[in-house]
Amino acid sequence: MNILVWHFGRKGAGPKYNYEMALALNELTNDDYEIHAAVSNDADNILDYHTAKLKLFSVNTYTGIFSAILSLFKIFYVRKKLIKYIVDNEIDCVYCTMPHIWNFFFSSKFKSIGVRYLLTIHDPASHSGEENKIIDYVSKLDRKNADAIVTLTNYAKDELKHLDKKIFVIPHPAFSFSPAPTINVKELPDKKVKLVFFGRIHHYKGLDILLDAYKKLKSENEKFTLSIYGAGDMAPYMPTLHGLSDVHIENRWILEEEINEIMASHDICVTPYRDATQSGVIATAMACGVPVIATPVAGLKEQILDGETGLFSDDITARSLYKVILRLSNDKLLYKNISMNSLKFVKEQMTWEKAAVSSISAIKSLCI
Repeated sequence: MNILVWHFGRKGAGPKYNYEMALALNELTNDDYEIHAAVSNDADNILDYHTAKLKLFSVNTYTGIFSAILSLFKIFYVRKKLIKYIVDNEIDCVYCTMPHIWNFFFSSKFKSIGVRYLLTIHDPASHSGEENKIIDYVSKLDRKNADAIVTLTNYAKDELKHLDKKIFVIPHPAFSFSPAPTINVKELPDKKVKLVFFGRIHHYKGLDILLDAYKKLKSENEKFTLSIYGAGDMAPYMPTLHGLSDVHIENRWILEEEINEIMASHDICVTPYRDATQSGVIATAMACGVPVIATPVAGLKEQILDGETGLFSDDITARSLYKVILRLSNDKLLYKNISMNSLKFVKEQMTWEKAAVSSISAIKSLCI
């Protein structure tokens, strides 16, 4: 059986997820399976595919808004090339690891050439504040073309039942970033407690909620510091930030090779999201042994065992977040146990090998 692992994204978690899945499938499978990858030449991690010597279909997509507009004129040419690659290499299943705005142009042709299409949907609906009618429309068309769906949580599966398709749940594994961190069980420091908010700056991520909680923490105890790492518009948060001390901001795209060092150098990772189906940040923090505090939204409840591999606030408010941060920062035993349990959980439950095994099982059910 020949499998094409496909994602045309350039930056962020999508290209990383696609590469990790392709690599895990390639390492897992025997002579009964042949793994190919279809990616953008403009992807940040394109060299990783060549280093791993994966069988590869790669194409220039775009590098910015202007080139994205121009790329629309060549999309049918690119589709012709991809379809030819699929036919020439006798691909049995196209496994899309993350949707892309181009997808439906390609997936609309899969049935006509007899190839099965397994589509991974990370978010059943757009996050609050990210709604886009064009993207929502083309995503709907792409979902119709899929023979089956992969979601990362049971919550997402329930949200997509209306598609009336077979849905497989394959939880988000922990990314392996280089250089690898020195992994030890963390202990709560006696002096400064360093909080970190990591990831893209957007309204649904709830940075304002964390800032209000941090303001209350600092008014009572100077031991806390806060770091904010991620690209996005910081303007809405500046009035609050002007009155806060011990805040470090890196408002930029964070390079892959920086991620482990940043995460491991902090004591608590806070994900104060207003809505989410899952979070790669949580998996990354857990892999570094950094305890996570999260708001009790949707799929995040499936990523963390409350009191064992992390803590949830009671609700999505600054006061509730303040209380749970205060609780963890004053309980050395709880902190150490969460760090230890997180590392164990990642090692046993959040591996790419485990995700690859589940993916093969899903693909076999479609093709055999």
